[in-house]
Amino acid sequence: MKKRILALLLAVCVACSMLILPASASGSNTAVQTAVTLGGLTSDQTANLAAPLTRGALTKLMVAFSAYRESAKTQGSTGTLFSDVSSGSAYAPYVRIAVQQGWISGYTDGSFRPDNAVTLEEACTAVLKLLGYDVTTLSGTFPAAQLNKANELGLRDNLTKTQGEGMTLEDGAVLLYNALTATTAEGKVYASSLGFTVNNGVVDVSSILLSNVKGPFVAGLGTQLPFAPTAVYRNDTVTTDATLNAYDVYYYNETAQTVWIYTRKAAGRITAVSPSANAPTSVTVAGTEYTIASSSVAAQLSALNGGGVGQVVTLLLGMNNEVAGIVTGEEADSVFYGVVQSASRNLIEEDNGADVLQKVSVMCTDGIVRSVNVDKSLNFPTGWLVEISVDGANGENVKKISSRSVSGTVNADATALGDAALADDVEIMDTTSGGAAGAIRPSRLSGVTLSGSDVRYYTTNSAGQIDRVILDDVTGDLWEYAALDSVRRLTDEAAKKIDKKISDKAQDAAREAAGLPAGTTTTTTKVDKTDEETFQDVKNILVPSTSDVLYGLIDGSVVSSTWNTLTGKTDQLFSYVLRRTGDSVGGTLGDFLNYLGEGATYVCYSGGKQVAYSTATKYPVIAGGIAIGRSADGKAINRMLQLSPVVIDKLGAASVMSGDKRYETADDMQVYLWSNGQYFATSLPKINTEDYKLIGWYDNFGCSGGRKIRILVAVKTN
Repeated sequence: MKKRILALLLAVCVACSMLILPASASGSNTAVQTAVTLGGLTSDQTANLAAPLTRGALTKLMVAFSAYRESAKTQGSTGTLFSDVSSGSAYAPYVRIAVQQGWISGYTDGSFRPDNAVTLEEACTAVLKLLGYDVTTLSGTFPAAQLNKANELGLRDNLTKTQGEGMTLEDGAVLLYNALTATTAEGKVYASSLGFTVNNGVVDVSSILLSNVKGPFVAGLGTQLPFAPTAVYRNDTVTTDATLNAYDVYYYNETAQTVWIYTRKAAGRITAVSPSANAPTSVTVAGTEYTIASSSVAAQLSALNGGGVGQVVTLLLGMNNEVAGIVTGEEADSVFYGVVQSASRNLIEEDNGADVLQKVSVMCTDGIVRSVNVDKSLNFPTGWLVEISVDGANGENVKKISSRSVSGTVNADATALGDAALADDVEIMDTTSGGAAGAIRPSRLSGVTLSGSDVRYYTTNSAGQIDRVILDDVTGDLWEYAALDSVRRLTDEAAKKIDKKISDKAQDAAREAAGLPAGTTTTTTKVDKTDEETFQDVKNILVPSTSDVLYGLIDGSVVSSTWNTLTGKTDQLFSYVLRRTGDSVGGTLGDFLNYLGEGATYVCYSGGKQVAYSTATKYPVIAGGIAIGRSADGKAINRMLQLSPVVIDKLGAASVMSGDKRYETADDMQVYLWSNGQYFATSLPKINTEDYKLIGWYDNFGCSGGRKIRILVAVKTN
């Protein structure tokens, strides 16, 4: 029961499972949702998170993340605090608490200036005071002392702002969220003082946040909420539409004036209930097991014959995809769209003998993988577009569907594609040629122009709004990204083949000069300098060191445009090698063709850890950032592409500049330090740009919503 209860939404894009979050999980979505739930931000503010963080907004965030959170709501008239903060000001109670506690102060002229923007150092100083630190005793002078202490405590994690830069609302949420796991001046984890449970650096905020959440409830026709919400989340996405339709699952927190609405469903044949039909805690439908959310749902399932095993139903899913209701009969009819992930055939025993059962697994637009039994004679290759229809009377059916495309530009707030509106609960899924698929949030496509070839399929609802979209590798987010350090087998074998070929030619030349037959031992004559340089050049291209590439990009000896051309495709890399070698050293052409066809082991850093990938195919990746394409099951590597490098001049909140060109950074951008011939995982706030040069690696292989910095490397320059 406790595990089930701990499932409250803490992320805008994903209902945060179990609200038990490690310190490393402080991404902006989680931080923002935490701030909203604690009352530090309003839903209106979440629509413009790039707005400046003002002094007034900072006080509200600090109070929300403090032990004074509830008292701020119950304060009566605060009186006139400052000449520009009246008792009727929305910020009045928060300013009063923050000033009284010494976290922030007013000005000598009697003003507070609540609308003034806050810089990084000002925000960090205030939060350090919130944590109990006497900022006057820190080592050093303002603002370096305050910024260094904030960095030491992890307050600047996931923040890209530097000294003197103004903070945004999003930055403020991240800063305060980071404070939860920071150590106070008393040597304790700050979250502990708020009543949060902290175990091994992990914060459980559910005990407070869930105390006033009611639900799940299943809406009927005409169901109304008991209050007008100020914050609405539909399928974990911020919206302004609080309309409840029949079979919607909803939860609410009346204190926080927040409602969570879910329209997700799972439909298909029940194949199992566990642990028993009389007291079920989970049910398996279409190959996926779902946890039952309440005793009333368990009773509903138990009332079905044999716990409903063999019966076609529709499950109404709430937070964490838990079952909040069950629909049977004609009302259970549903249709889902997706791409085939796998098909398997198994021999089964029946009363009249053995038979073959074929099962197809489909990733659907709602992010759920459904498994359906199909005719054993049919073929369902990985990556096929299919429709799953569930008929309460006749069962399940899977069929191939033809492409249906639409084009246009997704607007800034991701509510429309061209002239067509996107439904509030639109389901969007990206796919790759290898069969990989994954759900994405609409805001990920903000400003992206989609061509006809980018959209594989879409559907519309009764209002004419687009409610489902299947994309063709638009985002690039389904690829795995890594920093390639070395190519083992490639390095060793290339050197051996090149050196041996040069040596063999030298021996042949010496024998010919001496008038001796082939194979006769003689003194080696040095091979022509041109041949040595040719092969050395080829060797350096195929197996350059990471340092050569990184420092070459910085000093301009490795030009980004040439690099991109060379490594853009396998045939381009091969073509270059063959042009450089030709037939200049007897038999070289064939040797290189054979060599390039061999596999290799790629030593990379991915997710901050060193990994090694061995492949039977050699890919046109040499060093630096690479993209790795996997099969639908994630086990096999079927592609590797080199990312494009760019030397970065300036860092922004969500973008970087190279000269006058801007590149967006990926939400999950990996940051590494290259020092003393080795990669080290790090974060941007820990990099002093005066001592490092920055190289970004971005995907440049045709994704309409790609071209984002996936890997950033800080190269030590002194």
